[in-house]
Amino acid sequence: MHAAPPKLSEIQTPAPIDYRAIYYILRERAWIIALCLLAAGLMTATLLLRSPSIYASTTVLLVEREEAKVVDIQRIQPEDFQSLESLKTVEQTLQNKALLERVIDANNLAQDPRLVPISTGNVLTREQLVAKLAKMVDVRLRRGTRLIDITVEHTDPALTALIANSLVMEFLRQDYEQSATTLHAANEFLETEAREIKLKLDGAENALQAYKEQTQSVSSANAENIVVQELDALSVKATEAKSQRIACETAYKQVQALGTNINDLLVTSAADNSVAIREIRSNIAKAESDFADLKLLYRAKHPKYIQMQSQLAEWRSALNQAVLELPQTALSAYESAKAAEQALDQALVEQQRTALEMNKKAIHYDVLARDVESDRALYQTVLNRIKENTVIKDLKTSNIRVIEKAEIPDRPVKPDKLKVIFTGSLCGLLSSVMLVFFLNTLDQSLKTVDQAEEFLGIPVLCAIPKFNTFDTEAPSAKTEVFRTLRASLSMLGRQDARKVFLFTSSLPEEGKTFCSLNYAFSLARQGFKTLVIDGDMRRPMIERMLRKNNERSVGLTDYLATHKNFREVVHASATANLSYIPVGSHAPNPVELLASGGFDNLIHEALAHFDRVVVDSAPIHVVSDTLLILNGIQTVCLVVGANRTPRNSARRTVHLLRQAGAPLAGVVLNLLPLNAPSGYHYDYSYREKYAESAS
Repeated sequence: MHAAPPKLSEIQTPAPIDYRAIYYILRERAWIIALCLLAAGLMTATLLLRSPSIYASTTVLLVEREEAKVVDIQRIQPEDFQSLESLKTVEQTLQNKALLERVIDANNLAQDPRLVPISTGNVLTREQLVAKLAKMVDVRLRRGTRLIDITVEHTDPALTALIANSLVMEFLRQDYEQSATTLHAANEFLETEAREIKLKLDGAENALQAYKEQTQSVSSANAENIVVQELDALSVKATEAKSQRIACETAYKQVQALGTNINDLLVTSAADNSVAIREIRSNIAKAESDFADLKLLYRAKHPKYIQMQSQLAEWRSALNQAVLELPQTALSAYESAKAAEQALDQALVEQQRTALEMNKKAIHYDVLARDVESDRALYQTVLNRIKENTVIKDLKTSNIRVIEKAEIPDRPVKPDKLKVIFTGSLCGLLSSVMLVFFLNTLDQSLKTVDQAEEFLGIPVLCAIPKFNTFDTEAPSAKTEVFRTLRASLSMLGRQDARKVFLFTSSLPEEGKTFCSLNYAFSLARQGFKTLVIDGDMRRPMIERMLRKNNERSVGLTDYLATHKNFREVVHASATANLSYIPVGSHAPNPVELLASGGFDNLIHEALAHFDRVVVDSAPIHVVSDTLLILNGIQTVCLVVGANRTPRNSARRTVHLLRQAGAPLAGVVLNLLPLNAPSGYHYDYSYREKYAESAS
């Protein structure tokens, strides 16, 4: 069965390219691009400084269409310079080994220090010298033209012009020598052929003359024509006689079948063809016409009437007699026609025998005559070609003409500084961009709000930029960030169920202490009596950040070890409505202290004296302290460092918190770059401007 075509709503359109994201990826690692461009610039400068100056000199040749006539005979075909294959052949010939060797010998290049430096101490073989020269020479056919460029490149400008011009001269000399050799060989061949053809022609003429003497004829053409004409005439007469005999035979059989029936005989073709019957009928018609006129003048007993009547009766009697004689007349005509037919048939057979004999003689005669004519024509052609070769041997011209001689160049063609600089810069830029995108692909950290929500499957409560300083007093866009976090957490449920907040992270240095402390500041500024508990016993930071020193007061460890009560471990801060519980004395066994259950009592007692409690806990992937104090926590916020925390680490942290039954509210995406595009990183500039205008 065929699968049903997808519905229009099921067809996924490709996501549009996020050019702003690409821009900020490149801007984030702009130092890599700058470093690659610097390296490319240094390499390009080194290449330009170390590369020798290369000069080029070019000779331009024109391959003409017409060629000088050499030998126009079937065995020697001139080259067709109109085809592209021939032009390509000339192009390749200008680079062949034999021609390069001629250039080396003609200019003594094997001893030229410009081509073979003496300082190196190396002696080049002939093959190596030819190979080196071949690398200097570039021969190219211009597309769509009959022009060929011969370009020679070398560090010495004079040497390039010398080799380019010498290459053309040696090519023309080589072509002339080959043509002269061909003409000489052709002449020798033609002279040999002429002698052989002359002997053959003499033999053919002698044979023809002997046959003429034997047959006693000068030419068989006239005799043959006469015989053929007579044969044609006899053939026509025989055909006519046969037709006449058939007609007479048919008339005889017709009248013989009718017997003595005069009326029937009168309507036959024999009666129509009889001259006597036609005359009698004519006379009867005339007599009847006269008798009709006479009846108008005379009566029946008048002498003229009687005379005319008697005369008419005589004509009719004569007609009957002539009709009765038709069978005998038809028989005589038939026998006469038959005899004439037989005589013509015999004459035709005799004439055919004569024509056959004549044809036999003419065939042999024509064969001999044709041999003589063909041998004579071929012999004359060979003699003409020999004369032509003799005349043009010293006038041979080439189809190749120099239209532009090579000149000594005054400036180098390589290296092309602008091109090298542009290519180097482009390569540096492309390689740096590829490296940036490659590193971005290897980077497994979470960079955007969308990435965090899609990968972790939980909402992002707030996106916090990377602040250099943080002023807890003056309202600004920085403090507005944590007000946004406070608003996001307040909308998660009833206020009595959202009093205890815990901030944790996957790894150290993701900013969880910074986020928890500043969130507590925002709660205190709103009017809530807020308590901050430093639950990170390994690396406590709350007291250091609030008091700006490294002194350690009594705190959480002292409370959990039952050395101090709640009031003794709570310390007031410089900010109104904000108190804190530091870690306290150094604890050798923090896990046992947290697992003792005293932390739940601390939370319960803190809620009796404060409106909100914020706990700064340890990173989950480093120690398991955080998972031991989740019983009294109402809201857990996972702090993830943008461009810092690996994706898999953050997802593993979410998994551990859910396994432990933690009330995970969402993610706080911290340390985002400033001025990043909206929806991609964090649009801090708009928030800052808006906050400043509000203030």
